[in-house]
Amino acid sequence: MSAAAGRAAARARALFAAAAIAAGPAAAAPAGAESKAAAIAYRGVVTAGPEAGIAPGDRLALKLHHPGARVELDAKYTIVTDFAPPLAFAIAPAIDMAGHTKWRRYVVSAFTDRDGDLTTLVPGEAAARTAEPLPLGTAGIELRLEPVAR
Repeated sequence: MSAAAGRAAARARALFAAAAIAAGPAAAAPAGAESKAAAIAYRGVVTAGPEAGIAPGDRLALKLHHPGARVELDAKYTIVTDFAPPLAFAIAPAIDMAGHTKWRRYVVSAFTDRDGDLTTLVPGEAAARTAEPLPLGTAGIELRLEPVAR
């Protein structure tokens, strides 16, 4: 395995570990919830070319939300510190005690966060998102970070 592939694999393991920690203890989940979460997870890779301006120490936010009429609904964020592409990801929406999601389709996005404010994108940051909401469990997503308009 090359050094770059090893670093990418280590970043992916760290991301999956962070997602597991954020999900809380398995003992609190109903029977079968872990397999349900795996079945509904969105999976893919975040990539970026040199034009995205990714720098050492950049922080990446993965975001999942359902588009509402005026606001984003059921938003979920996962933060990756010291991000370097390519990065494999898996992110799943919240499930209720019965193992159901609030919606059947979600938008997946990724963006760098240099100013510490996840609610806005500023020049110097890079972002990507799916063109439309995707069905639960979609795999093979590629989010290619592009610079935010100046």
